[in-house]
Amino acid sequence: MRYRLGRAAAALLGPRRYREHLHPAEIRSILVCRINARMGNTLFLTPLIRTLRELIPQATIDLAVAYPHAQDLLGKLPGVHIIGFPYKGADLPWRYLAALRELRRRRFDLAIDPILNSTSGRAALIAARARYRLGYATDCQWAPLTHAVPPPEVTLHQAAQPVYLLRRALGVEFDPGDVRLWLPLEREEIEAGRAIVTGALAAKGPAAQGAQAFGFFGHATGLKQIGSDYWRAFWDGFLALAPDAIPLEFLPAPDSTPTDPRCATVHVPSPRALTAAMGATRMFISGDAGPMHLASAQAVPTIALFCASEPALYGPLKPCDSALELRAWPPQAVAERCAAIWRHSGTNAAVVVRA
Repeated sequence: MRYRLGRAAAALLGPRRYREHLHPAEIRSILVCRINARMGNTLFLTPLIRTLRELIPQATIDLAVAYPHAQDLLGKLPGVHIIGFPYKGADLPWRYLAALRELRRRRFDLAIDPILNSTSGRAALIAARARYRLGYATDCQWAPLTHAVPPPEVTLHQAAQPVYLLRRALGVEFDPGDVRLWLPLEREEIEAGRAIVTGALAAKGPAAQGAQAFGFFGHATGLKQIGSDYWRAFWDGFLALAPDAIPLEFLPAPDSTPTDPRCATVHVPSPRALTAAMGATRMFISGDAGPMHLASAQAVPTIALFCASEPALYGPLKPCDSALELRAWPPQAVAERCAAIWRHSGTNAAVVVRA
């Protein structure tokens, strides 16, 4: 329905002309419009932020986002300011108007609608006071863009689409193999993450160490949810192959029921602290959920299990990561794959440190 409405609006506007390449020297302030409440979709902006820092280093970057913990997650990235939009609550209209007022308080040299189809992002783009507006030239593009790029001819990961858009607009070569999630942590955060893992393992016995922690997240939502029977069968197979490992389950809430009683458990409410803790494990496995993307932003080998969405669009991005579809990977096969990685994963995974 959203696509059809967008296509109808674009048809009413008729053919439009767009300017040629953007010129980085003219740009000193940038707004990125991605009004979405999901952790993963917000984290998918980090390759774009890193590319903006590389190609337009003089510019400040404002992010118009709806993820409730965006300030905690991305607020420490250099040159980044968060404009937080609400996504639920009884006072949503008033908070939304307050976010729009903050958005319009500044003038931007460039506003970006970074993905192929986002109604809320385009609405924010229209509301912004921007000299230039950049987005994709699709048959449902109704925003008043000054610069537009045709959609890619091949399927691109959701984190790669914004990078492709920017590089094409600037006339710079694009390589999808270079796209990585980017969430650098302070050294103090890294040490705190290691302490979280050490404390969680201590409950399983005094000899447990971080190098024995195999982190996992088993509480994806909706159609992405993986049943507890699958997880128990996986751990039966994996622990038979790697008996030195200690499953460490990261719970979404303090009162969440653990997936398997053999697991050590921990709940970490801060996204950045959660990232540091997962980065301190030796491996990490998860369904298609936000914590999987946080782990993929660090050096820890990450295994993602998919049962609903498309791995090519939402899978982890590091060379040492894997995206496996459940219909082709029964629990024992996943256990064997993970055991092979476990044997070659070293004593502990490194965490990405802020330079």
